[in-house]
Amino acid sequence: MSENVLKSLGTFLMQKDTPKVKEEMTSNLEELFQNPGCLSYVAELKKAIFHIERLCPKEITTPFKGNCLEVSESGKYFIFGSIEGRIAVVDKDNKEIIQDISLEGGSIYSIVLFKGDKYFASAGKDGIIRKFDFNTCEIVQSFVGHEKEINCLSLSVEEDEIFSASDDCTVRAWDQSGYSRILYTHDKAVLCLDRSKDGSILVSGGADKKVKFFDLVQGEIQSVLNEFTSSIWAVKLSGNLKYFAAGDSNSLLKVWDYQTMTVIKTLTGHTKRISHLEFNLTESFLISSSNDATLRIWSMYEDKSELILTGHTDWIKSFKISQDQKYIYSIAENFKIMIWYFPSFDNSCRKKQHNSPILFMCYSKPQNFLYTADTKEIKVWDMRTKVVTKTFSLTHDLSSLCMNSDGQCLIAAYTNYEIHFWNIDDTHSQVKVRHPSVIKIMAASQDHSILVVGDANFRVTVYNKKTFACLQVFRRHNSVVNALCFDKPDAGENKILVSGGADNLIFIYRIRHKKSVKFAGHTAPVTAIGVSRNNELLISGDEIGSFKIWNIKKEICIKTLNSHNDKITGIYFNENSKYFWIGSMDCSLSLWNSTSFAEVTHLCTKGPISMFCLTSGERDIITAENDELNFLPTILGGNKFFIYGPGREHYSFMKYIMHICEGNEMPYDPEMDKWIIVPFEFNALHFYAYFNLPLHLKQALDRNSPFYFSKSDYSPLQIAIQRNFRDCINVIIKYIRLNVQQDPYSVGFLEDSIIKLNELGFRGLDEFYNSIFYKTYDKLLPKFCDERIELPLVIQARSLGPQTKDFFSKDQITNVGTALTFIQSALKVDVVLGSRNSIEFLESLTNSPNDEIFRTQFVRELVLYKWKYVKWFLIPQACVYFTYMLVMSYYLIFQDGENSPVTVMILFVLNIMLSSYELFQMFLTGTMYLQDVWNYIDMARIILCFLYVSLIWENYNESTCKQVLVSVTFASMLRGISYFRLFDDTRYMINLLSEVFSDMISFLILLTYSTYSFSLIYFIMVNNISEPQPFSHFVSQAYLLNLGDFDTEGYGLFEWLIFFFASVINPLIMLNLLISIMSDTYSRVKTEQELADMKELTEMVIEGEYLLFCRRNNGKKTYMQICQVEEVTNPAGTPEEKIAKIKMRMKNIQEIINNKHEETKVELKDSMGGINSKLDEMTTLIEQISLTQD
Repeated sequence: MSENVLKSLGTFLMQKDTPKVKEEMTSNLEELFQNPGCLSYVAELKKAIFHIERLCPKEITTPFKGNCLEVSESGKYFIFGSIEGRIAVVDKDNKEIIQDISLEGGSIYSIVLFKGDKYFASAGKDGIIRKFDFNTCEIVQSFVGHEKEINCLSLSVEEDEIFSASDDCTVRAWDQSGYSRILYTHDKAVLCLDRSKDGSILVSGGADKKVKFFDLVQGEIQSVLNEFTSSIWAVKLSGNLKYFAAGDSNSLLKVWDYQTMTVIKTLTGHTKRISHLEFNLTESFLISSSNDATLRIWSMYEDKSELILTGHTDWIKSFKISQDQKYIYSIAENFKIMIWYFPSFDNSCRKKQHNSPILFMCYSKPQNFLYTADTKEIKVWDMRTKVVTKTFSLTHDLSSLCMNSDGQCLIAAYTNYEIHFWNIDDTHSQVKVRHPSVIKIMAASQDHSILVVGDANFRVTVYNKKTFACLQVFRRHNSVVNALCFDKPDAGENKILVSGGADNLIFIYRIRHKKSVKFAGHTAPVTAIGVSRNNELLISGDEIGSFKIWNIKKEICIKTLNSHNDKITGIYFNENSKYFWIGSMDCSLSLWNSTSFAEVTHLCTKGPISMFCLTSGERDIITAENDELNFLPTILGGNKFFIYGPGREHYSFMKYIMHICEGNEMPYDPEMDKWIIVPFEFNALHFYAYFNLPLHLKQALDRNSPFYFSKSDYSPLQIAIQRNFRDCINVIIKYIRLNVQQDPYSVGFLEDSIIKLNELGFRGLDEFYNSIFYKTYDKLLPKFCDERIELPLVIQARSLGPQTKDFFSKDQITNVGTALTFIQSALKVDVVLGSRNSIEFLESLTNSPNDEIFRTQFVRELVLYKWKYVKWFLIPQACVYFTYMLVMSYYLIFQDGENSPVTVMILFVLNIMLSSYELFQMFLTGTMYLQDVWNYIDMARIILCFLYVSLIWENYNESTCKQVLVSVTFASMLRGISYFRLFDDTRYMINLLSEVFSDMISFLILLTYSTYSFSLIYFIMVNNISEPQPFSHFVSQAYLLNLGDFDTEGYGLFEWLIFFFASVINPLIMLNLLISIMSDTYSRVKTEQELADMKELTEMVIEGEYLLFCRRNNGKKTYMQICQVEEVTNPAGTPEEKIAKIKMRMKNIQEIINNKHEETKVELKDSMGGINSKLDEMTTLIEQISLTQD
């Protein structure tokens, strides 16, 4: 990645909003997104922020309260009037006031620009219209005539007349000379005014609750509307006179077809007086502002929920749309002008075609048709156009409806007990069978073989769909059957049927074996059920809004959730199995993560959701709400940028995120956590992790906020790991660790991050491994087994939680015998020997800075489990080497190392075998091969052995051959030491040996130095009293003195003195120092024996797994589960156990103190940042006040 792109990553969010910076940001982002070397989550996060910043309103702070607003023709300047009676001109780009005029007439209510921005006119409380020169802001002309305040101004098409509306009940026209004429009057104050684009119509609204249309061509009132019950404050004609809109003081907003003057829309949503209205140029949208501090955008073409623009905190008095229709400019009494990017509607809409509540809804994927039905008729919808194409009238009331599995016809059940097949091309249905009682629910299997019905007599009946012969009747329920569903076909066959009833029970039927299993746990009638696409999970919802998640294989309830407060009406699993939807009569549709079962977000609807479905490709979500259909765009899988959440406060969420991105002090807001940004699938927690906000992250997790993977499969944890934000990592890991037994599925977020976590080796990693390997308290598991069974039993399971059948057969379970306990892991890891993920995980363990993880039971059991199989791949090599050593010993002892062709050939062959293994290992492990010192010894041995054999075969000098043979023997014996690592009793000693050599390095340097020093002294001293010797002779003498071998013949007093010092320093002090070092090393190694032994064993497992190169891509993640003898614990415990517990307690206390210290530091830092921010704001405000006074 280029340096410029990296720089843009770091500075993108800190840039100010200037055109130049925005242009640079856009170009940098384009380069960023096109760069394949950039992490996907970074690109997506930056792109999301770019969109949010674009959509977030820009603010211009004014020193007084705005009342009316105009935009210059060039779009460069704002001109506005205020409550304080001032008129100001603002440079839009620089956000600065360049002109400020103070008038004595009071509040300014209206401003108009004309003559190409040459002039502008204002009017207000004093009833005078003033004409100003735009460039100089000097008054050119005054128009006097109104007796009371003027509320609104408008211009003629030619801009040669000004129209005014006043509290004196008149609407006047003013010419350029200042002469006015009364066009018409209202019974009370005229509050608003608008002119048609062609200049033919003038419309006004007043306190008399009337709307009057004045024909400017004919000079007379055209029509009067009396449809409001309160004062009318806003009127607007669309550009082509297609629509007319008006709003009153009671927040009622109506839209008429102008040609027919019929009301086509009554828009509710505002809570206070409507203040201003505008249509866009295409007449597709109506924009309204209100004293409730919101702007709302309404669709004129379809029945859509309005878009709400929030940001002002006081009455919005006026707004304008930019000429290019891309921006909305608004002004309010909160001292703000806001610039809004014109938002776009999604594809949602509402359709009403039924005259009574919709009772049934089916979707045909092959035809892309939707079928909806009430009791009297069935309607067919073409989903491409979202219109009804056919309507079928019914002769009897429907009791149930479902789609045939081929998607070509409907299966309908009537209250007369008949089941009909109805093809869309036919006008009449075909009677197939008559059921004994009223059918309440039906379901057709996807394998096209059976039809299942649940009836009012509490039965579940299975019919052959071809012959309609009754195959099976299940009478397990004690009340009405409310819900039916099948599993997903396995090998083209549906094997499981699930039913839920008003008796609060769920039954799973094995269709082929005609057996059933009961699931109990609901406290209210079961109303909806759904099976996951992998047939592992069942979700059931009941009448009070609670839903349960069941593991089908284990037949247990995994989790119960109570997020809804009314009847659950539908359950749908997404095609990618990443999410599932829950529909409810509480007017909400919630989205959940399938891994952690955390709520991602929920959508609020206008009416209770009686049922819902998703269309082909999950492009649309369709909900039935009373007699209406609500077509919602899918949140997931699209490519357009949108923000979805539990309310309508999109702009509050965007503002919250932008404050985080800009590094501003922003208190944590839990309501912001349930919003999702698509198509990236980010939420606030991803931003907390990216911008290193551990306190926000902690509060979010404590409130069970949504924690899930983004579209690019990055969770907040992975983002924190990538950016190496250890505080955020610790917060997440600690939360998971403390809640693992209550919510073991949350550990699933760590599966793809565990290797990186090992490599980071953060504090508490060992505690995390201890927490995810815990005792299972499942009453369904056996308590005893046959004493002849050898324990422990270790298995690797695909699903969480031990199952009896995985450990024992039925005859092995007893009521007495060996007491059992079960331990399970909540983390799935790859245990397939030789797989890439398995090797990477083990290597991350050995490379982890936190060696304490090797003391944890999870790591120990995992390594021992692998070692049980891997050792059989290493033992053959050890046997070959043992054979090599035996042959070498025989050659040295019985043949005296003399040339024996047979023995030398055997050594040569064995050496080829061993060297081939080494070359194979080198090829598989690459540079890692060079990291093991034993491999260097092995290569030296191999080379020396080949050299010796070559010398023997070439009849080389015997002396040289002997020297090489000695070297081969030494290297072979040294390399043979490493094979003792294969055995538990000697592995510890090998580690001790290596540690001793490591600790002796410093000592050997000092010993060498002292030996060399005394060699020099003896060289000078002894050469003076005896025959001269070379220096090497005295080096050997000094070394022998270290070992207690010396010759003092001919020594005088001085020589004896030197000998005394030499014998004290080297043999006594230095060697005793060596003994002390070795003793310390032994104590340390003894203390860490368990840790070192396990680490050594892990390295050998890695070595063995590398040999299984054919299984690199055969990885499979599983849970580890152990059945072992239940230990009788001794409360007192051994002294070692007590010490270990005390150490663990002290470690926990230290961790708590460190965490509190870090939290306090962060809080102080945040507080100081907040104080500095407030000081900056105060300084800026003081400077603005000073400039205003100047």
